[in-house]
Amino acid sequence: MTEFGFAHQFIPGSSERTLLMLHGTGGDEHELISLGRALDPAAAILTPRGNVIENGRRRFFRRMAEGVFDLEDLKAQTDALAEFSSTRGTP
Repeated sequence: MTEFGFAHQFIPGSSERTLLMLHGTGGDEHELISLGRALDPAAAILTPRGNVIENGRRRFFRRMAEGVFDLEDLKAQTDALAEFSSTRGTP
């Protein structure tokens, strides 16, 4: 599902808790669902896909080089993710 700027999966839970699961470089919104369910079987699970592409692989923010983060993009992407999770992260 694409909504609020992020492709994502939202799996409802039976508790008031929501786990926000963020994949690593090259991952997607599907790979951490089973881990989230194992961590808390009752929680809702929200798994966005990173919007930045680096060498054909998804990430949540840009880098200038290996280990050197683009701090302006990191802040912008963090703000976008916070807005997304606050609008979508409730069961």
